Amino acid sequence: MTCEELEAFLHPYLDGEFEPDDRLELENHLSACGPCARRLHEEARFREALHHRMRDIAEARTRAPETLRQRVQSGVRQEHQRQRRAVLLRYGAAAMVVLTASGTYLALRPRPSQPYVEDAARRHARPLPPEIQHASPEVVEQWLDGKLDHRVSVPRFRELAVRSARIANVKDRTAAYVTYEVTRDGGVRRVGLFVFSDSEKELGAMPLPKMEVGSSHGYNVAMWRDGEVVYELVSDLNEADIRRMVTEGSLPGRPPAPAPAPAPSELDVRPVSAH
Repeated sequence: MTCEELEAFLHPYLDGEFEPDDRLELENHLSACGPCARRLHEEARFREALHHRMRDIAEARTRAPETLRQRVQSGVRQEHQRQRRAVLLRYGAAAMVVLTASGTYLALRPRPSQPYVEDAARRHARPLPPEIQHASPEVVEQWLDGKLDHRVSVPRFRELAVRSARIANVKDRTAAYVTYEVTRDGGVRRVGLFVFSDSEKELGAMPLPKMEVGSSHGYNVAMWRDGEVVYELVSDLNEADIRRMVTEGSLPGRPPAPAPAPAPSELDVRPVSAH
């Protein structure tokens, strides 16, 4: 794939319209072409900023008379009954025309997490070329700094070693993708971690210690959040192992464990003198 071809395919790719084989070819080009990778990241950031702006506009329009709100809510319910799915505002110009012409709004429903589980599992099943590898979590965090609109804290897991990292996508979100390795059953197993922004909290991810675990494409996918940042851990390990691994890991957003009480031999015990 050439740079000119990528420019033509950029929007369909971000819209998720590519088949896995075509997506792999395009992403292989991105891993080797810095200008095209920057072009993709800029477009993804623009889309995310536009999405946030349209959300702000929709929320601002909630301050309408009660009668108008009731009419709008009735129309929204009828639309949901006909289509059975949320209507998302995709392009800024078209969205502004709709809002201006109708004088109403269509609230954005929270996106279900399952499409993100499926997309993360599919991408992990066909690993992309790394952009940085054989680095410590600290070095990976430094490398990711400035490449996303949010800071990425790389979790430390007791049994896992960081193998590589790159910039990727999960559905319409630009994400950091960090891979780990763990030795199990006499072999090396690969574990992937996607980290992306969900500032509007549209996904159902909950802060630790709560954690949602789904499955897709033969992988288990654990999802949790730290504030506006969502983590998706993908592995062929069983759910019990994943929960134990996350519970024992050093993860952002988790309060530090209380220090253990000193053993009796360590207490400062001194005899009391009789007077």
